[in-house]
Amino acid sequence: MNHDDVMALIAKETGLPLEQLRPEATLATLDISSLDLVSLLFELEDRYGVEIEPEELSRETTLGQLLERIGVAAPR
Repeated sequence: MNHDDVMALIAKETGLPLEQLRPEATLATLDISSLDLVSLLFELEDRYGVEIEPEELSRETTLGQLLERIGVAAPR
């Protein structure tokens, strides 16, 4: 699991362009629906064995925080 793979998965699951997916963007500013978020979390669990409960995240959670939570480092 690497940063690019996870970002591509987020783009696919949410329908958002990769250019919009910046680490400082919150789930609220990206307007990620709760249904898309749950689908994304299930996909992360299936592909990478990462378990995150939807209740662990809030609308103010950033993509960077989500990536840290699943153990993916931002590119240097």
